Amino acid sequence: MEKSLLFIFIALLFSCGKSTDSTESNSGNMLKNLSYSVDTVVINSGDEIIDLKFGASYSTVSSDLQTFYYFDHDQALINEIDLDKLELVGKHPFSREGPNSIGFNPPSIYALKNERFLFVSPLINVATYFKNGEKEINLKFNFREIEGLDVDEEGLITNQAILSHDEKYLFAFPRLNPSFSEVKLMIIGHESKSGRTISLPRMVQTLKFNVIFSTPDRFMGISERIYLQILNQKLLITSTAYTDLYVYDYVKDSLQLYEFPHRSVSPRKASDIKNQVSDEREFEAEAAKIAYQVQFEKFLWDDQRQQYFRIARKKIPNENKDMGERFDIFLFSYDSNLNLLGETQLEDLNQPPQKPFFKDGKLYSYVNVEDELGFAVFTFDF
Repeated sequence: MEKSLLFIFIALLFSCGKSTDSTESNSGNMLKNLSYSVDTVVINSGDEIIDLKFGASYSTVSSDLQTFYYFDHDQALINEIDLDKLELVGKHPFSREGPNSIGFNPPSIYALKNERFLFVSPLINVATYFKNGEKEINLKFNFREIEGLDVDEEGLITNQAILSHDEKYLFAFPRLNPSFSEVKLMIIGHESKSGRTISLPRMVQTLKFNVIFSTPDRFMGISERIYLQILNQKLLITSTAYTDLYVYDYVKDSLQLYEFPHRSVSPRKASDIKNQVSDEREFEAEAAKIAYQVQFEKFLWDDQRQQYFRIARKKIPNENKDMGERFDIFLFSYDSNLNLLGETQLEDLNQPPQKPFFKDGKLYSYVNVEDELGFAVFTFDF
């Protein structure tokens, strides 16, 4: 793609300017006078084609923030993007069958050190792989294989499976159901095949945000989710339904709950939700109770500022479906000890950043630029 196209697409999706914060009376709000600018960059793929059919859903970023790995689900192929040169530097095929299989279900992919990857294919596979597609370590465990797990369940351990930074521990959830009265985090020493569970009582309410309509011919469902992520050598456990956060320090074996005094948004969704419905109209009514409340994303880490950030979205009701979905977008900042520093609504933004990450103090967000892989790059000033 010609260099002249590098900056044309952002006007279609994003605008920039000074936001108005609903908590301006809070003099301690670091983001009170936030302003930002946005540029768009396009990856130089040379003569190669990167299939963007599925967006960046299955992508991952290396821990040193030098490489963006874009997974092509149709071809089971990782496209390696150099984020400094902004160019495609390699394509790495993987197998869906045979001894090096990554499984057939859409995977979650995590970049590990030394150009290796963790692939998690729901209900099918958990394993680490080299960049050449060779399977390194099989982590596909049955619940009954792990000694010490306080979980009465059959099948494979794949739900939100993720490795600690030192790869000593595998973390995951058992099956989660709206009727459950407990959420358990599984901590598994994969070399010893031993494990234990930790109860997460604050996460139980997330399970209530679930609506299902099911017939022999049709299934419809919507739910909030609980996520596991590794940041700064700790495990963060977040809910899309509220701001509360658990941090498990697996080096010190300590669990801490964080609650934040947010003022620009409600810190928790209201949970008067009917989980099972009998027809489509009832499903749409109950689903709207979830969809039109604020939804919180995972935490982000800005290595330059040594701060955490988090984005939230709130869907805007719109009867004109031709206009597409629009959202109110909120940004929160926290110090390295997870003390809330500031919050604001990004009033000029109506779509949430896609697969965002911080690099060199700037927020990168995946964008499709006329079928070329690109990034919207946000520069914040506060």
